[in-house]
Amino acid sequence: MGIFLLLLAALMWSFVGILVKTAAIMVDSSTITLSRFLFGALFLAIFIIIRDRKLTFILKNKWIWVGAIGKSVNYIFENIGISLGYAYGNVLVLPLQTIIMVVVSTVYLKEHLELKSLISVVLCLSGALLISWNGLPLSVFFNTNLVTTLLFLLSAIGVVFHVLSQKKLVQSFDSAHMNFSVFFISMFITAIPLPFTFEYTAPFTIWAFLSLIALGLITGLSFYIYANALKKVTFLTAV
Repeated sequence: MGIFLLLLAALMWSFVGILVKTAAIMVDSSTITLSRFLFGALFLAIFIIIRDRKLTFILKNKWIWVGAIGKSVNYIFENIGISLGYAYGNVLVLPLQTIIMVVVSTVYLKEHLELKSLISVVLCLSGALLISWNGLPLSVFFNTNLVTTLLFLLSAIGVVFHVLSQKKLVQSFDSAHMNFSVFFISMFITAIPLPFTFEYTAPFTIWAFLSLIALGLITGLSFYIYANALKKVTFLTAV
């Protein structure tokens, strides 16, 4: 069941690139980032109120703040990278975060790394490099694609801290409440640069607006599913 939930969350994340690219037609990357947390927190709040009849904020746990900062970094750099590059660009985030998460799981969490897991890491790294290169001349790669690759690397570092916080929190807190608290804090963090960065890149379009809502729904629902999966599998299996 845990593996099924992980695959379901990954399937939902596969839509992110095209949705961000569609939303970027109308608004800047900072607005997209804020919208993902705003609508994500809103959907989770509605779900919690319907289920529990009350909304609980978890603000005094350090891992909530680690998760909020990590997820903010993840979305900020991922949205900038996708806006500057191709819609498929965020496929780099998963291989890069996999490599970092394997290091965290073996060094910090002391989980055993089998040979097949090591081979998987090598394949992920090879895939990330090949996708970044994309068959272009090396001079073009180092002048342009390398910038977006570095943005996705920073995004991957952010998501590792978020997933680590999820693993720490899910043993003590309900996955809906903890993710709502993380996204609620992230909403305020990512709102800070908005007065200086907000701009309409094109007139209002219904598809761009629906993309912002869909991104929020994916944010709220996928990480609720992912947190429940982490209850059933090891951190290394989730990687």
